[in-house]
Amino acid sequence: MFYNVSSLFLKLLLLITYIAIHWSILWSNIQAAELNCCSVYGVHDVLVANCSDLNWTFVDLRCVPVTTEVLLLDRNNLTTLTNGSFQTLTSLQQLSIKSSNIQSIEIDTFLGLGQLQNLNIENNQLTDDVASLNPQAFRHLTHLKHLFVGNNQNLSQNLKDALVYLRNLSTLSMDGSETLQLGTEFSYLTQLNNLTLYCSKVTHVTNDSFIGLWHSNLTILNLINFYLLQFDPDYMDQDTLKKQFSDDAFQNLNSLEVLRIINCRIGNENMARKFKHLINSSLHTLYLEKTHYAKEFYTPNATFEYCILSTNTTQYLSQLTLSYFSWTNSDIFAVAPRVVSSPQWRYNIKSIDFSNNVMGWLGWKFTLLQAALLEKLEVVIITSPSPENEDSSPDLGLDSVKDAVQSPLLSNFFKSNTTPAIRNGQRLDRKEISTNNAFFHDAASYHALPERNDSLHTEPLRREGTFLFETNASHTAYVKLDSISERMFITFSNNSTNTCAWRVRLPLSLRIVKFMFMLQGDKDYGNQSVQFFQTEGEAANLTHLYFVGNGITRGTGRIMGLANLQLLDLSKNALILSPYFFDDFPTLKYLILKSIKNDDFFRRVSIDRIIQNLIELRYLDLTDNKLNYLSPNLFFRNPHISHVILSKNRFTSLPLKMELCTSLKFLDLSGNAIIYLTVQETSSLTKHSENVQEFFFLLSENNIACVCSHFQFIKWIKSSDFLDKKGNYSCTSEEGLLISTGVLLQDVFGFYRQCYGYNYLMISIVLLLVMSFIFLMAYLVHRFRTAIEAYLVRIFVKAFRPMKSSDYKTHVFIGYADEDVGFVRHILLRYLEEDLKVSTFVHHRDLGPGYTDQQMFEAMRDSWRILLVITQSFLNNYDLSDIIMKYASHSVTPVNQGRVVLLVQQTQMYNIPGSLYDVLEDSRIIVISDLSAPLDYVQRQEIKQCLRDIH
Repeated sequence: MFYNVSSLFLKLLLLITYIAIHWSILWSNIQAAELNCCSVYGVHDVLVANCSDLNWTFVDLRCVPVTTEVLLLDRNNLTTLTNGSFQTLTSLQQLSIKSSNIQSIEIDTFLGLGQLQNLNIENNQLTDDVASLNPQAFRHLTHLKHLFVGNNQNLSQNLKDALVYLRNLSTLSMDGSETLQLGTEFSYLTQLNNLTLYCSKVTHVTNDSFIGLWHSNLTILNLINFYLLQFDPDYMDQDTLKKQFSDDAFQNLNSLEVLRIINCRIGNENMARKFKHLINSSLHTLYLEKTHYAKEFYTPNATFEYCILSTNTTQYLSQLTLSYFSWTNSDIFAVAPRVVSSPQWRYNIKSIDFSNNVMGWLGWKFTLLQAALLEKLEVVIITSPSPENEDSSPDLGLDSVKDAVQSPLLSNFFKSNTTPAIRNGQRLDRKEISTNNAFFHDAASYHALPERNDSLHTEPLRREGTFLFETNASHTAYVKLDSISERMFITFSNNSTNTCAWRVRLPLSLRIVKFMFMLQGDKDYGNQSVQFFQTEGEAANLTHLYFVGNGITRGTGRIMGLANLQLLDLSKNALILSPYFFDDFPTLKYLILKSIKNDDFFRRVSIDRIIQNLIELRYLDLTDNKLNYLSPNLFFRNPHISHVILSKNRFTSLPLKMELCTSLKFLDLSGNAIIYLTVQETSSLTKHSENVQEFFFLLSENNIACVCSHFQFIKWIKSSDFLDKKGNYSCTSEEGLLISTGVLLQDVFGFYRQCYGYNYLMISIVLLLVMSFIFLMAYLVHRFRTAIEAYLVRIFVKAFRPMKSSDYKTHVFIGYADEDVGFVRHILLRYLEEDLKVSTFVHHRDLGPGYTDQQMFEAMRDSWRILLVITQSFLNNYDLSDIIMKYASHSVTPVNQGRVVLLVQQTQMYNIPGSLYDVLEDSRIIVISDLSAPLDYVQRQEIKQCLRDIH
């Protein structure tokens, strides 16, 4: 007996175990189905799992293959990383958990990640508390080379204690402490060469701030966002400033090659003193941004004092042996000539960038007068802030131009980076999983911007190749400074016209000139002129010329010698040029004429004449020029044209003959006045896309009309896969409503039926009735004359008798707002359907697929009574309320006079439209004070009385 009991118990136990195992498997499958799984794809034989933006609250690796090498968990809500979260991913090499609200990382979180080389946990909520991040959490990452932990809650000390475990680090980003201090703990990092410090909490940079890097091989240093270290000269003396940011702070950085300082508002002169220990060092790239005082100055004397870089204040800067120099967005008003033409710069500098400063007055252009002495200068960028707060064009790398046209933006067209991989609809940015973060660029990629000026001449030039620009802009020097001689600035001639001419020469090595939003001023004087001239072959290396928004009014003469110019940008000027001006650039491939401010520009010089001799032209940008017509044979002489940008103009049709543009890959007609394209135009575009597989056509921001007369055009939008936004545009319907073509084209046959179905149906019915009527009349009149007369009498009598509930498909149509569905469902319907036994139509329950408006109208038409629940939500928030009330008022006829009944919220009694009052008796307006309370006896009887004809 004991044996039998034991056997039974064992069988029961096995059954329970079997059920538990299968239930756990089933539950896991259910959870996996509900889980937002990652996108998994391969990039150059690297397996990537992208789990970003899934709102995860914990790390769940069920959708991640164990062989994953790159895992992206950015922008989730993980809060805590628990022990062993990644231990199954033994092949993982790169892990990114940026911006995921991480507040704590347990000590064994990274267990099993011995092969990890790149870890990014920037922009989280980690602190120096051990409970938030224990330094020993990094002991498992023995092969880590790149660590990014900046932009946390001032995480600095705990990270320093963890460096003993991270001896292989070559790249590090971290937060700086209040007193910036990189001590002896950094001596462990013998391979560190790239360091970024987020300095939002830093208030002091001392002589010993970088002492721990004395023996390091650090080559790149980035200091970013000193929000608390801002100097105001009115309230702080220089001695106090030196205590905050020591002039000897960089004395321990012997191997530094690249230095970037961003948003350190201590003043330009003070910043220029920080580089004395970098003289004769290996530093070749210096990038400074937003170094001017936070205070704004409005008087000329104060502006000159704080915003001019004189030879005295830049004595250390001019002695650096730099190749790439950039000082941007720092309110620099002028630079003394000897700063840029020092011997160290003359034989080394390749790129100078003074972007987004305030050197926008003609009288101060000669601060870079001696730039022509820079023998290796390749890139010059001088820009002032744009009046529209934007640049006209991005930097273009013509040697690595992509032919891909998947993006309508000019910047994407000219990007030199490799195309990011796309798998399963996800785009992988290689920079996100690269060993460098956003600030770790190759130094050679920095385009600087100096300009080549040789000498000042007030006499006019009388030689071939001279080009004269005239502008109304001028500027008067308000003060004299000992450090900058007054004679170095422009001096006006004594004649009555107050004109002045100065000539500019180009360095032999110069490739890129970017001169944007300059030549502005007080307009106190008359016309001034700028004369460009070149000797033979002097400008032969120039490939990019940006001359944008410079207030030029006229250009006369010719520019000669630009034998290899590939890009010319004259956007946002008010130029008047001769027709033959562009004939001197036979190698030009990219011509940008955006937003020309002279309305007569294209009337004086036609576009056909501009490009007729540019046989190498590939890119033409005519954005925002109020154009409404182009010659159909415009590109007859330009066989290589591949990109045409005509956005923000006034074209109403396709302005080009596609048969002549056999190489066209990109056509932008966005932002014009196109309502529709004809069948001939759409056919030419379709045929062109078949011949040019990479063709891309932009049509967004046009006033497209989604009307029945343009049905073929709307259908073409759906079938064309070379359109931007995948053919999903905003358009105007027959009723004047703004709708989306994507929504409209989800049911093409439905749209066709809506447009033509009614007409065809009516024609068919009419024909059928005519035929039937003729046949029947002939037959009936011949044989059943008496019966026909009796039948007509009966039909006539029925047409004027009162209608009954049995004559309709539904007893009661209930119109209500979506917010009042609770009252309708739980109170009103129970009374009508359960107590009164009537059939009802409510849109939450009875609407089917298809057009909502049409179904609502059909339901009201087929209902004996129309019961409207008039509330504030119905009158103010319900989109169909006006249409329903108008239909209800028009549905009252002599054969059904009591068709409309109102249940009115007491507070809305005076808001009932007059169209309803006119067709209602007072007995058919039932007042309801509280929609959440059941109907009382009086209300129930009133409703029953209004529906009495049903029974």
